[in-house]
Amino acid sequence: FMKERVNIIIPAITINPELLKCLKEINKIRYSNFFVTIVLNYDSKIKIPRFKYKINKLIAGKINMSKKRNDAVKKFKSKYIAFIDSDAYPNPNWLKYAINYLIKKKADVVGGPGIPFPKQNYAEKISYLSKRSYFVTGYLNFRKYKAKQRYCDWLEACNLIMERKFFLKYGGMDNQRYTGEDSEFFERMQKKQSNLKVFYSPKLYIHHKERRVLGFFLQRLTFGMDFLNLVKFNSGIKGYQPFFPLLIFISFFSFLFTTSYSINKIVFLTSVIILINLAILFDIARYIKTIKNLLLTLITINFANIFFALGSIITLIGLRKFLDNRIYLFSRNKEV
Repeated sequence: FMKERVNIIIPAITINPELLKCLKEINKIRYSNFFVTIVLNYDSKIKIPRFKYKINKLIAGKINMSKKRNDAVKKFKSKYIAFIDSDAYPNPNWLKYAINYLIKKKADVVGGPGIPFPKQNYAEKISYLSKRSYFVTGYLNFRKYKAKQRYCDWLEACNLIMERKFFLKYGGMDNQRYTGEDSEFFERMQKKQSNLKVFYSPKLYIHHKERRVLGFFLQRLTFGMDFLNLVKFNSGIKGYQPFFPLLIFISFFSFLFTTSYSINKIVFLTSVIILINLAILFDIARYIKTIKNLLLTLITINFANIFFALGSIITLIGLRKFLDNRIYLFSRNKEV
């Protein structure tokens, strides 16, 4: 199976140190037949070093990541396609295991977790620890660490491998979507193919750069703007989790401001906040062992959900189209 050709597709703004790091690590992949397609907004004077594999460079202008991926898939022929982000890089066996799973018909689409860079600063570490919590990423939190292999509803576009013809069969990703293009893609496939198999394996892990705390909050804000598309009606109550931050936020402030002041009201609200935070503490204590990290992660999770709720409100009052793209791009700024 090592002869089957793979197109590794990387959407990016331009050539920068993060993209060069990704390309350098891809050079370590233990697989004999692949090439890389980078799709950029604009070119750069930075030269790409010579690697053992071929690199196709497309200058696409200011278009969505979903359209960049679609264009790269259509332009270059290959048996398989693999998506990864420019601020990430795969482990050396990524393609070897992924193509093996696909050839053995383990699934239609395969992928794995995004774990942090080995060297990250403390703010990035707290953002990562927050994302691992069920109270941020819900039942999909297994995608943030090397959890047990499983079949699942969908996987993130930063780490996807499948047959090219399979991707094209379903029309690729929605060119108009700026965020949530991956979840929409899987939802559309599931409507057309009820027996769709999506396989998560810890062997397919990538290293993905984390945002610092403010960038993480802004990312949650943009995800909150997309909350209606994140709801999965066929996943039971767990699929409704994107509604919860908004419902809790509205309920809290409605109770606070629409009923008369009393000490009982303050006691009740305080008790609810304490109970929620005890539940969060119980969850994160499974993988965080120091008091400092526990407390900072707890605070960060609270704010992450407040920002998610604010994003949902922005959508409900019709301001999303003015803010979505700008905020998401700003959240990716490494200085934020």
